[in-house]
Amino acid sequence: MAATLPTLREKLDKLTAEDGDFAVACADTGDSPVPLTGTRFESEDDAQKAAELAHAYREQLRETDPDLPERSLTVYETASDPITLVSTREPADGRRENGLPRSSRSVTLSGDDEHEWLRMDNAPLVHVSHDGDPLDDAAIERQLDAKL
Repeated sequence: MAATLPTLREKLDKLTAEDGDFAVACADTGDSPVPLTGTRFESEDDAQKAAELAHAYREQLRETDPDLPERSLTVYETASDPITLVSTREPADGRRENGLPRSSRSVTLSGDDEHEWLRMDNAPLVHVSHDGDPLDDAAIERQLDAKL
């Protein structure tokens, strides 16, 4: 017999640690769906158990709401410092095909008390999500077509 939603939630709550170094999120979207929203775990094992409980919890929810999205849950270690994106744009000579002035853009990703992780000059920067939700293909295509 499957555990009830309150039982699964109780087991999950026992695993959480306010200042834990591990979390569980969807591998595709990066968000932590219900019942994992805002939770942290002390160990990787606890986080893995929580992922399994959350999977069972969401399966039970899907019995009443078949449209509840499936999530590929994965365990990750939380960083002490969030990733930082710095983007700079400088004017360049000439105009683009669309009439806008040319510019040079640099993007740098860094974080977690380490030196520069990634730096890109004059490469397209495409946003693939907004407010934790993936953008549709048309939105990404518009960004690429804009060549900004």
